[in-house]
Amino acid sequence: MDNNVKGDEKSYFSETGNWNVADKFSKIKIMEPLMMCDKYEDIALYGYDNFMDELANIEVQPDELRIEGLRHLINELIKITKNVKFAMKKGDTAQEMQDIKERLYVLRDNYLIKTYRRQTDQSAQSRYLKIKPAIFDFIFEKVSEIKSEINFPLNKNNLIFTDKDDFNPKEFKERLKKKTIKKG
Repeated sequence: MDNNVKGDEKSYFSETGNWNVADKFSKIKIMEPLMMCDKYEDIALYGYDNFMDELANIEVQPDELRIEGLRHLINELIKITKNVKFAMKKGDTAQEMQDIKERLYVLRDNYLIKTYRRQTDQSAQSRYLKIKPAIFDFIFEKVSEIKSEINFPLNKNNLIFTDKDDFNPKEFKERLKKKTIKKG
């Protein structure tokens, strides 16, 4: 990969010969949120994204962390659907992504609040959230399925893996030759 540096900007020349202007966008707007979804999924499942955090935060109620993890997971998935809306050009992927977003809104706005109840500890004079396991697990499973499903329209539009079928070595060689001549 040829790196052309102009000031603080880096442009990447992809192996297919096209300027990969989407590289930074897809890393920041798609891949980072997808990675955060994995963390939020772990928080929703365990209350923490790793065991060391759990040990460091023993006094924090895991149920509250799990609920917040699920809320963040849903919101991060919604963010991804919004970030990729313009790129859904193949087949019915735009409608697929719209349907996913609407399902996430329904889960967040109508069902997330049903996954827990507020409880009061009279002796400690404190309030905390307590998960309703059956409902929480059901909603968590639905969101996890959506998290997995979202990859299909992203991939169909080459936002995860690019199709190499479109690569024409003769055209690539010609573009490379023109680029070299142009630079002098």
